[in-house]
Amino acid sequence: MSVGSRAAGHILPRLAACALLLAFIPGKLFCNSPTLPKRHTLLRAFELTPVHTEFARAIEKKAHIDEEAVETACAALAVAVLKGNHYQVEALTVILKSMMPPQDGADKIRGPPPEAMLEKSELVWSEHDYMSGPQENLRILQRYEGEYAKRVSYSEEGFRDPKVLGGALDLAVAYLKNYAVDKADAMFAATEKYCMERGLPWDVKWFQDCATLRCKQQRMQEAKVLLEEVAKRTPPHPATLINLGTVCNMLRDHDKAQEYFLAAQQVAGRDNPDKDDLWNMGIAKKHLKQYDEALPMLLKALEGWKTEEPDDDVTIAKLEDTVGSCYDLMGRPEEAIEHWAAARVLFGRSIGADSPLYGSACEGLMKSLVHAGRYEEGFDRLEETFLNQAQKDAIHPTPLFEFLGIAMEEIVDKGGMDVSILTRLEQPMEIAVKNMIYRGLDKDGNAGVVFERMGQVLLRCSMAQGDEVQQQNAARRRQLARSLLNRAAPLVEASTKAGEADLTHISALIQMELQVLDAQDAMYRKQL
Repeated sequence: MSVGSRAAGHILPRLAACALLLAFIPGKLFCNSPTLPKRHTLLRAFELTPVHTEFARAIEKKAHIDEEAVETACAALAVAVLKGNHYQVEALTVILKSMMPPQDGADKIRGPPPEAMLEKSELVWSEHDYMSGPQENLRILQRYEGEYAKRVSYSEEGFRDPKVLGGALDLAVAYLKNYAVDKADAMFAATEKYCMERGLPWDVKWFQDCATLRCKQQRMQEAKVLLEEVAKRTPPHPATLINLGTVCNMLRDHDKAQEYFLAAQQVAGRDNPDKDDLWNMGIAKKHLKQYDEALPMLLKALEGWKTEEPDDDVTIAKLEDTVGSCYDLMGRPEEAIEHWAAARVLFGRSIGADSPLYGSACEGLMKSLVHAGRYEEGFDRLEETFLNQAQKDAIHPTPLFEFLGIAMEEIVDKGGMDVSILTRLEQPMEIAVKNMIYRGLDKDGNAGVVFERMGQVLLRCSMAQGDEVQQQNAARRRQLARSLLNRAAPLVEASTKAGEADLTHISALIQMELQVLDAQDAMYRKQL
């Protein structure tokens, strides 16, 4: 086969693989080649009558594709993926798709895909527990990505192939378990229309798993809509009812959550609540401030998991989180600290410090330590949870704002810690700002308020005093503070003018802080 015919014959499968490679950007693998599906022939060849032959037409639409360029671009794409060069992957994918032979609507239409069941036994990647530590978990996940890439390469139908579509849903849940939220989002976006086209059970699985994604993205109202769609399309099931209850808890509709949890227990046919029922109901009662009822339920659930599933570090850690939260809300921070600390260790050894679950445990532990007056230990955990929040896919401005407030008002002002401790937040704040910019979260009043608070933190620990090195470092931090405050000012002002919130006090604070920066910079220049 010539190079030209080889390129033309492999453009489609290569481009399907290109789309998959976008999710892989950071061993000899065995993968059974699935049976290649037959192409669906919907239309016979279009025969032109003399009416249509007066002027020339481009009948052979792939005749002039530069085959050597396609080969070169595909090779460059592979290199870019291995190097983690997102910009190059994006550009190459766009041009490769653009080089495909043009098609009109009649060419693109396909008949319904052949019927196929979604076999649970084939969903193996999502069944892995991912509790082997962060590096091993990453190795396993990337091995599964490689297996899936080969599966896609052996198919010429893309997501219309049930093996490819099922593998995508399987891998998407594996991403969710590893909190690779961006990768999961891309996979769900790519597969939605193919799952809806197939109907049950493909559509229900898509709704169910995408709802989990939306919860991890803090988009709870969207998750609720997806779960309600599951409930419409399927008979009552405990899992659906529990998920609806969980989302209602997140939306602060705790009475409705209890209704769903009780309904789940009834549908499951349990006269007495099991450990999961106790956990779910305990969470709802905790949110309703019914602590005397909630705590015994949560402690019993925790003991049940430790007895029946002693190796399930992640679930036990989640329960330790919940118990710690309940103790803290009851005004018993020392008892809360014990459970938060246990959760932090369990999460740390099983899924690593990059996981949002680890960050959540650090956040709870930090707050309980502060409530107990253990400010130095509290700041250590605050530094951890701030970086965790700053780096994650589902970053949100509100926790960042809250953490900075605790650092200044609780730990430094109330706790008497030296203000220089705030310098430890400089790099995590820079990471947070870059992540917000990347995700388009830097353009509204919420961003403006967070940027002002970041600038305030940097200003407070960057006075023009100390030795030469200290002065230089302080000047650098003031420069960053000025940049943040200048970003914040128009955002805050626009939010006030639009009537979204009255942030005039923040605008006044920004002007005052800029004046202080001017004064400190002037003092520094005099000393040079």
